[in-house]
Amino acid sequence: MSRIISTYRTSDETGYCEVHFDFKDEIAYIKYFTESGKQFYLEEFPNKSIHYVNDAAENWVNGIKSLPIKENVV
Repeated sequence: MSRIISTYRTSDETGYCEVHFDFKDEIAYIKYFTESGKQFYLEEFPNKSIHYVNDAAENWVNGIKSLPIKENVV
């Protein structure tokens, strides 16, 4: 069973991401979405704290973190 922990939105309104935690498998992950709500990437963070994952999500919306895919391809 997973739960949304937090949601972050880009300042230019091009997308958002949700930090999730799967309590059964004890893993945190981030789902990345276009502004229209279409998911385009999923990033798992095994053995990382929820604080680490929240920081990663915040870094993405602030343009500090990039993803290993073209973000505008949906």
